[in-house]
Parts: sequence; structure tokens; C-alpha cells
Amino acid sequence: MDKPLVSVIIPTYGGAEYLKRCVDSVLAQTYPNIEIIVVDDNGLNTPNQLLTAKVMEEYKNVPSVKYVCHEVNINGSAARNTGVKNSKGEYIALLDDDDIFFPTNIEEHMKVLPNLDESFALTYCSGIDEFTDTGVKRKMIKTFTGQDLYAILMHYVTISSTTICIRRTAWESLGGFDETFKRHQDMEFTARVMAKYKVYALQHIGYKRFRIQRNLPKDPAVKKIYITHYLNRLMPIIDTLPKDKRKDVQIKNRFGICLAYLRKRQFLMFVKEWLEVRPGYRGFLYLYQLVYSGIKHKRYEL
Repeated sequence: MDKPLVSVIIPTYGGAEYLKRCVDSVLAQTYPNIEIIVVDDNGLNTPNQLLTAKVMEEYKNVPSVKYVCHEVNINGSAARNTGVKNSKGEYIALLDDDDIFFPTNIEEHMKVLPNLDESFALTYCSGIDEFTDTGVKRKMIKTFTGQDLYAILMHYVTISSTTICIRRTAWESLGGFDETFKRHQDMEFTARVMAKYKVYALQHIGYKRFRIQRNLPKDPAVKKIYITHYLNRLMPIIDTLPKDKRKDVQIKNRFGICLAYLRKRQFLMFVKEWLEVRPGYRGFLYLYQLVYSGIKHKRYEL
């Protein structure tokens, strides 16, 4: 009996120098039935697109690899959706252009996901090897099997796109990624998944993440725009929670903005954001925990 086809979607933008490493990691998978869809979001005939096309020229005679270009740059959410539209797999995996899968990653997903009932949308791996300028750090992610919308919205459990393998039927029922998102699209998508389906945590290290820090917002005001958009788009889902939990979700996410102002020593803006959130006594305890954690891990100093 033939094994189900898995489509691996690789969106790329300004990542030509990493792309070959990424594609080759998928070609090296131990699972035998995989197609690769590389979606170039640089925009046709831009310098980055021409560099990307040159990398992809190596795979022009590889039947399992397909290269698709956006005419203009849109965003990573749209690139993922384009990839799925151009794929045929019963199951879908996502991989960023600067990361790589370990050889058994897809095989581990496919040992489990096809055997789960349709109430489970996806499987996700519980750990990654993260490469930074200071070395390698193995990270085990706090995992959850089942359905818990509150845990996802509070980021007690984080499911990034590169950790997942999802049924096409579930992807299509959710409409794929929200293309209005430039940041936090993973958080938004997995919240919609958890509102409708269960998820299953696999106990394996699935991929290597290379923390290159491309395209990350450094301005707290920009971060606020992204977080506000995230909360606004998810409001219909957030509103299904009890009142106290809705408040928790707002505080949890808005505090990320507060801390961004603290890290930049923009104390006036921190106070303004704090007053907008109006977190009450719980907020002071939560702020202490976050600041203590930030100092402990040397993310910032006060």
C-alpha cells in the first residue's frame, strides 16, 4: 500500500543563501513520499528573486520539487497559502527557508497522524535544536495533547508552523493562514486550529532552527501594531472564553508591549501602555514574574 503524500511548503523571502540547505534537508527525509513546494515571495525580477531562481535551478530536474513565484512580494502567510494551493498532499508540513528538518521528522509525524481520528488536525514535535551566534541550544517545548484554546492564547503552549504536520482537510476547513498578518501568523493560525480541533504532541526533536533574526521588529510601536492586530482578528474566538480568561489573554499579550518599552527604556510609554491595559492587582504580580524572568535570562537589564 502506498504511503500518503506529504507536501512540504517552503516560503522564501530574502533567504537565497540558506535555501539549498533547507530543500536538501527535505530531500533527505526517510519518509519516501514527499513533494516540495518552494514559494518565492521576493517579487519577480527583483535581485533576491533572481538569486533564489539561481539556487532553484539545481532542482529543475527533480520531479518532487516545484518552484512557484509571486509576481510581487505579499507576505509569508500568503506564500504558505500559495504553496498549499499548488500542492497535492493529503498532509501538509511547513518549513522556513532558513531552517532544516532532521531526516526522520516527517516519518515521525506519519507514524501517528494518519492513525488519529479526524478530531485531531495536526501533530507537532516537542523540541528543536536552536543555533545562535553563541552555540547550540536544545529546546524542549512545553507540549499539550488535546484541545485547550486558553493555553494557546496565553502562550502556555506554543506551536510554531515548522513543528507541525496537518491534515489537508483541516487546513482547508480553516481557510489556511490569514493573509492580513505579517507577524504572529503562527500564533493566529494555531489559535484557530485549537478552537476547532485537537492537537497531538510528538516526543521528538524535529528540526534545526537557525536564529538569524531577520525581519524582526525593533520598534515597540511596531510591535504594538502587530499585537493589536493579532488580538483584534482573534476577538471572535477570544470572546468564547469566560470573562476572567478573556481579561487574562488581553493582559498576557499587551504585557509583551509593556516589556518592549521597558527594554528600550521608554518608561513614559510603558506607563501609558500599562494604564491602557488596566491589569489590576494580577498585573503587578504578572509584571514581576516577566521582569524577573527577563533579567534572569539576560534579555534586558533595568
